[in-house]
Amino acid sequence: MSKSKSAKYQRAFRERMRREGLVSKLVYIRPEHSAQLARVVKALQRPGAKVFVSSNRTGASQTMATSQWTTTALFDALQMSELVTSGQASIELIQGAEPVIAVTMHEYGDLPIELAASGEQLFCSTPLWDEEQVRDKAAFNEALLLINPINPLSNFGLVQREDGGRQYIVFGELSTQSDLAQVVEEIEVLARNTLEAAEAFAEDLIK
Repeated sequence: MSKSKSAKYQRAFRERMRREGLVSKLVYIRPEHSAQLARVVKALQRPGAKVFVSSNRTGASQTMATSQWTTTALFDALQMSELVTSGQASIELIQGAEPVIAVTMHEYGDLPIELAASGEQLFCSTPLWDEEQVRDKAAFNEALLLINPINPLSNFGLVQREDGGRQYIVFGELSTQSDLAQVVEEIEVLARNTLEAAEAFAEDLIK
């Protein structure tokens, strides 16, 4: 590449960076960290990116750049997704100490699903049955444990209700760095798996 062309590309690059609101910073690092710095720079060029620093066993710091979903940012993105704009689902942002996205899956009988981002984890869940609805809890729990390893993308759990009782749920977990398509897929798979579980275990419930 000729010097004039190189200079032309560099000018164009700098102009594009300025148009995008980015600024140049001079930093000094050890040469072995060059690859990490490149990943940090790339991540920090995206709006909403965060940088987390942790320490390894020797006490040396390790830097990881990530662009992660928050619950509010994910809600805004889901509003524009085909899942919502097509009417297959509707969503509501429930504010609180920890905001939660309430998803109503209209094509699955208005099945309710909750989404929440916390740190590096995105948790997606839907209620299955109250514990008192199950006839033989020990046998039922064993059946769920046997299914968990082969159930795609979803797992079964038991959580405490506010009234003191317990409730079975179907849940899935994703990284908050997952792209929107992966999040939508998790929602849809969770809905399908929940209905299939409800059908498969219907005979285990007290009539």
